[in-house]
Amino acid sequence: MIRVPSIAASAPYSPAVALGNLVWTSGALPTEQDGTVSDDFRTQVRTALHNLGAFLREAGADWSTVLKINGYVKDIEQLPALNEVYASIVTVHGAPARTTVEVSRFRGRTQVEFDAVAFRRIP
Repeated sequence: MIRVPSIAASAPYSPAVALGNLVWTSGALPTEQDGTVSDDFRTQVRTALHNLGAFLREAGADWSTVLKINGYVKDIEQLPALNEVYASIVTVHGAPARTTVEVSRFRGRTQVEFDAVAFRRIP
């Protein structure tokens, strides 16, 4: 198993791990590089997906190799807004399987989180 160490995690876990050609990511939050979280839901979706993309790239995968994405939202009524941003980032590379569920609580301002399973091309 390969752990992706180059992205600093805020807790004791790996942002992504790989075993053979498969990659599993931890949850990607909508935290900006300066540590802030926007109050705007669409901005949070965009930022969380940007962070998820960074996890994938560090593990040798990318959006075109994603098999499944799990999305967690604070308010399921925000699903149309999530889908709009998601489509502009993820589905331009194909539409992976996805599950989106409402969760009762996140820490702080967070309203969304994503994790993924992907494969990586090993030469």
